[in-house]
Amino acid sequence: MDTRWGRTVTNKVLLMAGIAAVVVYVIGDLLSALLYDGYSYLDQAISELSAFGSPVRPLMVTVILIHDVLVVAFGVGVLRASSRKSLSWVGGLLIAIGVTGLPTHTVWPMSSRGMEGGFNDTMHIVLSAVFSVLMVAAMVISAVAYRGWFRVYAIATIALVVGFGMATSFQMRGIAQNDTPWAGGFERINAYAYFAWLIVLAITVMRDELPATGSPDERDITEVQRATNPD
Repeated sequence: MDTRWGRTVTNKVLLMAGIAAVVVYVIGDLLSALLYDGYSYLDQAISELSAFGSPVRPLMVTVILIHDVLVVAFGVGVLRASSRKSLSWVGGLLIAIGVTGLPTHTVWPMSSRGMEGGFNDTMHIVLSAVFSVLMVAAMVISAVAYRGWFRVYAIATIALVVGFGMATSFQMRGIAQNDTPWAGGFERINAYAYFAWLIVLAITVMRDELPATGSPDERDITEVQRATNPD
């Protein structure tokens, strides 16, 4: 019983890391934007906060590193708590998302406006694209794992993330001319929709999966659910 209780507590802590990851990033985004003199929260990309040449790069890189480590921990928690194959895939994709994010802003960040672009900018774009694919894939599979209201919510979030992701990319085409109206606003709708999904997923997994490591009766109930819902 003690071992089962300990596993439940460990899983809950790991799942709470998903919520903590969002809190850390949101605070870092707001604080970095405030400290960056001349930075436009609505017209400049989030990546410009961690870009080469940014005065707040050390702060934002630290925030992103902590965020990515927490996302990896969250992915591990989803894997450990999962009672269905599709949810295990979501956990694996979350780990991949966290790992992909680590070099995107540390080793290969974008260059600040006015600086000559280089290989780092190319790699930043490539890794950002990979990140986006992994993120959408995780949302799609989460919609398979959980039916009902969560499926509707996940599909709506996918539409929001893809739509505003495309809008951001379109607006960022004018970065060489320093003309990117609403690029930051669109990207933050994209990012914060993803963050909201992380929180909702964490709460849903804690609610639906953790009883598998609770009391014997709860474990029996979850085993029946697992047998009738193998997704």
